[in-house]
Amino acid sequence: MEFLVSIDRRGRLLIPVDVRRRLGIRDGSKVLLRVRDDGVLEVVPFDKLLREVSEVFDSKFRDWREEDHEAGKKLEDMVR
Repeated sequence: MEFLVSIDRRGRLLIPVDVRRRLGIRDGSKVLLRVRDDGVLEVVPFDKLLREVSEVFDSKFRDWREEDHEAGKKLEDMVR
């Protein structure tokens, strides 16, 4: 999916409706603009990015318990 779009004199970029629908971007949606080292501009829907980070966090810390953490145990020992 590719579109040729223009930037207006105020620096605004119009994202075509087909792209917005496909990415779930609506009025008021937040997007992350990422400029890569190779000069490519990426537009990432923030909701998608947040969901991906949350899934990674959930998978990494699913079985983590505060009471089992080494720092928590040391703190308990110090308090006793």
